[in-house]
Amino acid sequence: MNIDRRWLVLGPALLILGGCAAEGPVKPAELEQKIEAARTRADHGEIAAILEQQAQADMEAGERHRNLARAYERGWVWAGPKAGGVISARKGNQNQIAHCENLARIFQQAAAEDLSLAREHRKMAAGAKE
Repeated sequence: MNIDRRWLVLGPALLILGGCAAEGPVKPAELEQKIEAARTRADHGEIAAILEQQAQADMEAGERHRNLARAYERGWVWAGPKAGGVISARKGNQNQIAHCENLARIFQQAAAEDLSLAREHRKMAAGAKE
């Protein structure tokens, strides 16, 4: 099996990002074992399916964080009596909004990377033995 060297570098990084990004279909250590043992069409097909499931989980997590950012934009924040009580979300929730928007971007990027790697495993499956 001829593996492009970039996947030897990107693979572990994607496992870490995918594993941290969301609750996925398989633990990163289990996926790493599957990748190391992959020899057949079925092995690569299974890895591709796992990565596609992880991409879906990452997309959903990204959407949840986008919704949280919108909730912070619409919401109010309690500033305490010394600051005059309730203040507008536009002034008080900027850190939370930025945090959620950043996570949404990270999850979207992780999903794109998962799908890209899944496509590579589909190609490997097509060229692998039964």
